[in-house]
Amino acid sequence: MTMGVSTPPTFDDRFENLLISPDRVLAMLGKRRAGQISFEQSEQGDARRTLLHVEKVAIENKRLQQKSEASYLETVNHQLHEILMGELVEHLGDTPEIFSDVLNLNENIGTLLDALSVKACSVSKLEPIVASLPWLYDELIAIVNSPAFRRKDSRGRIIVVETLRTALSFLGVENMRMLIPSIIVKRSIPQVTDPYPLIKQKLLPYSTGVAVTAKHLATLNGLNKNEAFTLALLSNLGRCVVTRLYFKLFDKIQLHLLKECQKDGEQKRHEALLKITPSANHLIALQQEFADSITADLFEHMQLKRLRIALSMRTCADKIPAKIGTLCKLLHQARTYTQVRMLHQQKLVEIIDVKPILAEQKYPTGALERLKTIDIFNLPLVKNDAER
Repeated sequence: MTMGVSTPPTFDDRFENLLISPDRVLAMLGKRRAGQISFEQSEQGDARRTLLHVEKVAIENKRLQQKSEASYLETVNHQLHEILMGELVEHLGDTPEIFSDVLNLNENIGTLLDALSVKACSVSKLEPIVASLPWLYDELIAIVNSPAFRRKDSRGRIIVVETLRTALSFLGVENMRMLIPSIIVKRSIPQVTDPYPLIKQKLLPYSTGVAVTAKHLATLNGLNKNEAFTLALLSNLGRCVVTRLYFKLFDKIQLHLLKECQKDGEQKRHEALLKITPSANHLIALQQEFADSITADLFEHMQLKRLRIALSMRTCADKIPAKIGTLCKLLHQARTYTQVRMLHQQKLVEIIDVKPILAEQKYPTGALERLKTIDIFNLPLVKNDAER
């Protein structure tokens, strides 16, 4: 009889922790370095349970009198996160604020995405919309002048692109259909996530992987490949919102509580607050609870008229069983496949263990074999002749 063998972490737990830090997954698998706590000792499960009751729990909830420093720290940490969750839920009720102030996106993003979605899309139709977004203009100029896209004249001299119209023409509409949603996600990704700096490095490859996978699956399912790509890529906007708000509110609330302690002379609590750092487990719990719903809210806020992705995102957010051959089901399939690829790259999962998970998604015949040959983590951009 084997003694002391704990239950292996679930596939979902492995992936959610991978997006924060691969070291966390290693710890979950019992491969932790000296000084790291095990997953069984983490508060992730408790964080999820707390989340379900956060709106019912008053901020002035009773302070448990604990003898040990560890339990006292846990109490102070719990109190801080109660306040944080309450404020976060309040922020999530204001979608326009989330769109403009949290993600720093402009109100005409929906118009731009609609323009990209139609077959008759052209450089002349895109130019005035893109021109109203200075940050997008800067990104596109940088891309068109990069080694991958730069052009040379008849004498072999590099052509430096300086105007938006030339940039759009050199890049081409088909590339723009992939580049612009990707730039939107890139702009939305939080940049300050200490003590977990890898978050910003993982979100864009994950979003890209889901989008490229969805585009290929759409072709096999007879669905609109551009709708599938854009839905999949932008489906992580809610994840970006939760992450941005979590770290922003953590710093704000911790500073406020520290000032209160100084004012009231609570030295012990002040010292405890200084030791508390952002919790990956609380962040994961918040993402699992709110991310897809926020994305659906953002899609509806954009008032998309031609890009038909809002209803599919809402179906996914409401956890309504997705039917085979729908964009919602395709998003589930693309997410699962990308998660498997990312975990397998880091040697954090064995293919034999995820075969049942892949089988459950019911991919089209031949889809998995085809996807194996594709680099899903880079946009399939191509050089093209200038468009007018």
